[in-house]
Formats: sequence, structure tokens, C-alpha cells
Amino acid sequence: MVYLITGRKGAGKTTRARILAHKIRQENKQVLILDGDDVRQYFPTGFTDEDRRNHILHMAKIAALAEAQGIVTIIACVSPMREWRRMVKDTVIDYRQIYIPGGTLWKSTIYEEPGPDGI
Repeated sequence: MVYLITGRKGAGKTTRARILAHKIRQENKQVLILDGDDVRQYFPTGFTDEDRRNHILHMAKIAALAEAQGIVTIIACVSPMREWRRMVKDTVIDYRQIYIPGGTLWKSTIYEEPGPDGI
């Protein structure tokens, strides 16, 4: 199972990811948190749209590898475009999305709110 926790900067995605991970661990399951900011420390990328899309795709692929090993994975990142969130959904088997409202955006960033399909 892979959770994508998404929302604007400062909305509380990392905090929610940690809370969710704690609850899952109480069920004696392994959990991997892929926080967008933390992953950038190991795999530095830029902030163009293409860089950010690739960053999310790389986290989705890591999540798919972990999911195949039975590890519940939580991706916590901004992921402002519906297309990018759909890309995560299409990369993993069991996808769950959690949208956290609030927060702020970087200058010139557009955040596409989840549509009727939840993506």
C-alpha cells in the first residue's frame, strides 16, 4: 500500500505522515516515509516543473519497490499537478491519496485541487 499525502507547502504533510506511520507500525507493519524534502537531500534536484515531476516519479518508483516487499510507503510532497498524482497512482498497486488543505505556494506555482476522481 502506498499513501500520497499532498497539499501546499506548510500544510502539515510531514506531520500527518509521521502520525500515520506511527499508527501503521502499531499494527506491526513496516513503514517507509518518503518526504519530498528529505529525499532531495539524498537526490538533489532542481525546481523546474520537469525537475519536480521527475522527483515525484522517482519517489513513486521507490514506493513501488517497497510496496512489492510488503512495506507500506508514505510519500509526503507538494505534488501540485493532477497529472503527477495520477503518475504516482499508475506506478504503484494499492494507492491512497490524502489531501491536506491550507499552506502556501511558491511564487508562480499553481496547485490543481483534487478533482472529482480524488486525484
